[in-house]
Amino acid sequence: MRPLSILVLFLFLLSACQNEKPGVPPPPNEEIAKALAQFEIAEGFKIEPVAAEPLIQDPVAMEIDEDGRMYVVEMSGYPLDLSKKGRVKLLKDTNDDGYPDKAVVFADSLILPTGVMRWREGILVTDPPHVLYLADTNGDDVADVRKVMLTGFALSNPQHNLNTPVFGLDNWIYLAHQWAFTPTVCKEFSDEGSEIRFPDMPGTTTLGKNADDRNVRFKPDLFGLEALSSESQFGQTFDAWGRHLQTENGNHIYQEILAARYLKRNPNLLVPEVIESISDHGEACEVFPITEKPDHQLLTDVGVITSACGITAYLGGAFPKPYDRNSVFVAEPSHNLVHVDRLSENGVALKASRMIEKGEFLRSKDAWFRPVNFYVGPDGAMYVVDYYRQIIEHPEWMSDEVNKSGKLYNGSDKGRIYRIVPKKGLPMDWCGKLKLSQLKDEELIPYLESDNIWWRRTAQRLLYQRQTKAIEALRKFALETKSAEGRVHSMWLLEGLRALTEPILAENMKHPEPGVRENALKIADIWLEPFPALSRNMTDLKDDPSARVRFQLLNSCSYVAGEASEEARISILARDIEDKWVQLAAIAAMAGQEQKLLNWAENSFGGRLTEAEAQFFSYLAATIANSKNQTAIATLFKGHSTASQAAIFSGLQQYWDYFPPAKEQVTALQDQLLAYFDPQKPANLRQSALDLLQTLGLNAGAGLNEKLEKAKMALADPKAHASFKAHAIQLLSAHSANSIQQDMLKMLKAPAEEVQMAALRGLGQCVGETASAELIKLWPVLNANLKDAAVDVFLSNPQRCKQLLAAVENKIVNPDQIGWRRMVRLMNNDDVSVREVARKVLASGGMARESVLSTYHPALGIKGDVAKGKEIFQRACQICHKMQDQGVEYGPNLGSVRNRQTESILKEIIIPNNSIADKYEVWNLELNNGKLVQGIVTSKNAQAVSIRQLSGQVSTYPRSEIKKMEASPVSGMPNGLEATISVPEMADLLAYIKAGK
Repeated sequence: MRPLSILVLFLFLLSACQNEKPGVPPPPNEEIAKALAQFEIAEGFKIEPVAAEPLIQDPVAMEIDEDGRMYVVEMSGYPLDLSKKGRVKLLKDTNDDGYPDKAVVFADSLILPTGVMRWREGILVTDPPHVLYLADTNGDDVADVRKVMLTGFALSNPQHNLNTPVFGLDNWIYLAHQWAFTPTVCKEFSDEGSEIRFPDMPGTTTLGKNADDRNVRFKPDLFGLEALSSESQFGQTFDAWGRHLQTENGNHIYQEILAARYLKRNPNLLVPEVIESISDHGEACEVFPITEKPDHQLLTDVGVITSACGITAYLGGAFPKPYDRNSVFVAEPSHNLVHVDRLSENGVALKASRMIEKGEFLRSKDAWFRPVNFYVGPDGAMYVVDYYRQIIEHPEWMSDEVNKSGKLYNGSDKGRIYRIVPKKGLPMDWCGKLKLSQLKDEELIPYLESDNIWWRRTAQRLLYQRQTKAIEALRKFALETKSAEGRVHSMWLLEGLRALTEPILAENMKHPEPGVRENALKIADIWLEPFPALSRNMTDLKDDPSARVRFQLLNSCSYVAGEASEEARISILARDIEDKWVQLAAIAAMAGQEQKLLNWAENSFGGRLTEAEAQFFSYLAATIANSKNQTAIATLFKGHSTASQAAIFSGLQQYWDYFPPAKEQVTALQDQLLAYFDPQKPANLRQSALDLLQTLGLNAGAGLNEKLEKAKMALADPKAHASFKAHAIQLLSAHSANSIQQDMLKMLKAPAEEVQMAALRGLGQCVGETASAELIKLWPVLNANLKDAAVDVFLSNPQRCKQLLAAVENKIVNPDQIGWRRMVRLMNNDDVSVREVARKVLASGGMARESVLSTYHPALGIKGDVAKGKEIFQRACQICHKMQDQGVEYGPNLGSVRNRQTESILKEIIIPNNSIADKYEVWNLELNNGKLVQGIVTSKNAQAVSIRQLSGQVSTYPRSEIKKMEASPVSGMPNGLEATISVPEMADLLAYIKAGK
């Protein structure tokens, strides 16, 4: 790493001032020269100015068309101005030096435009709620056509809005898109979107409200419209083989693994996630800024990636090694830098690794340098779009003081675009000088094998738009080009033109580059109807050395019928069973054949299961249960080994806990489950059967009566094994807890703790307050584990909650023994009377939050003990927060906030509603069956929504079962949780958080 020296800058300015030469940057003004001097860039590169204010202001995206016209999108209204100040400018070179020196307003009156892509004679601009088509038909450089192509997207927080249109390998236009953020401060952004549709074409395909908060792809001419399985915040990119890479604030790079088109093959499969975070150095990874006077706001996670955006795979062909291939750049505007990773294969997914240890590709000392996007140009240079603002955080997550300071729009008259090139330079020779639109189709085809993605993508788009007639030349190219990338582009182009031949796909399935084979498979499953013989070529790849090719074959085989296809799927599953993505893809590909999969797994794995193999049985069981096929469900209860049966019961229990079967089905299953209540059965299988029985509920019957008698005998038998006695308590309390209440109270003095714990769980099911009153009497003699379990007994109804709170007031129960998670439940309790008492007793005597904060201010002046702070974290925080892989990931990872100001961390602890971290809003779900669920949304995909609850457990719900879903206006962390922490202990906790270890 090196800073640009003053000497080099001086010589550069001197030479630039002497003559205007084509391809030589014009002399920068004093302000831009100062900005250049504050950059530090990776060895082997240099950075040059391309455009700056007053030519442009507030740039967020750019596009260079086939003739070298440069379009720049300006989002001047960010963060709160909806008065349509957004524009698209056309930059022109009038003095023939290669650099733009004139700006024409191509289109104005845009709300908050977020992206641009060349299409036909104009451009597509994402300007929520619309995707607009803007075109100049009379040659005056001003758009006189403005058409809404798509509409219905939420005009929500601009950071989450629709953005970054990209022309994909497969001829679809991809739109990055995310959920509609529900504001608590900025009410002007409360729009949640509507049905996504082509407004001028009724009767064509539509998508659900706001596309169900997912990425979208569409074909303007054919009115194709699809929601993808994943979402992305601001930015998206593809590697050379079309693998979709995405980003959001604290997770700078992740990959869509399970595509929606394959998941839809099995609607009964509920997947908890479709993306994989691929960074090997963490999601909120450490960054290394050099900013001299940083201006970090309330929720800026200082020192770690917190505002990732503009993700771009560099495929320009001009960078030196190791940046020439498989490098991905991510903008981090909060820290005034550009981060770079190198991609490598990692089984089904990719892996992203740092290319620069303890450093960054580009960073600036200037706190106003705000890189937000990148663009790979026709010259192979990478263009950096610098929004250049004092503040880029959204007011939703900033303090009231800053929001009212008048600084929100400082820098709105500025903006820069830079060009990063190898140290030896690259000619700037494209501005207004390219003439690809004038080339014949045969002349465009060779550009499909260019080293630069700009030429490959532009040539493909032009040939696709023209619906080229040069089919034979293109077919020959697809078979003979030496370029692996050229083969992929030409195959997909032929696919879009509906002009493929069987030999082209068959031959490319044998190509030495795995990416070519992978894409040939993707295309082949679309072409099976005209070319059914392709299925043989496909299944021949079942033993391919590439995990990614095998995975694609597994997905593609969902469209291939027959024994060979089934054999290929099973072969791949057997080889890659430890990979969860392969498991899910196999179940999706074998819709309706889950029973066959179950039999195969039973015969293949034997009696001992790895954790992954057990998970596969659970996935299968939940999928079969979701089918509602009673015959298939019945097979889940017989003919299985101990280990697989326990895993099956676990999968059923997780599914039926939220979507219970009909009562008559429960009755039919009950005796089968009761059969496992036998001292001779393995304890783990007996436990999973009882857990499932407890979830389903018990119905009267002779079989039940027999088992209840055995359970009572076990309670009275001093020689009964502790685990069987504990299970006897579980069965009896599930049937009628009150009838054995006194027995369970006596069992609290049993020698085996597992029996004591079972008794406590049973007491929690009793009606009335007798059991809880007895627990208070016994409290002094209970050990720590039993006290912890006993708290759950008190939380089972409002009256018991009040008993517990009274015991706290009377100094019988220490608030520490309740714990963070359960204090949350008490202070956010649905029962108003409980909530009021809890906040009075637990929330620092009911003092106003600012007053409470002032009482803890002395902690800022105390040197805390990191080791003691870790103990405080374990006692008070880890129930809902992770740090250094310890704790439960419900709230934000505290390791990501270690570089914030200590005072800011303290304020967030004392006044949690001061701001709610992005992606950690608490959501309330109302299911069709009336059940209410609350937690953090961890994933949304085509079929399901996953919620992480306070316990850390993630539960997945079919979208069809969700009646209503809305965000809570308050933090999941209630006021008053500091009540169990003294001022010196707070100093210790802050020291531990700041140390990050």
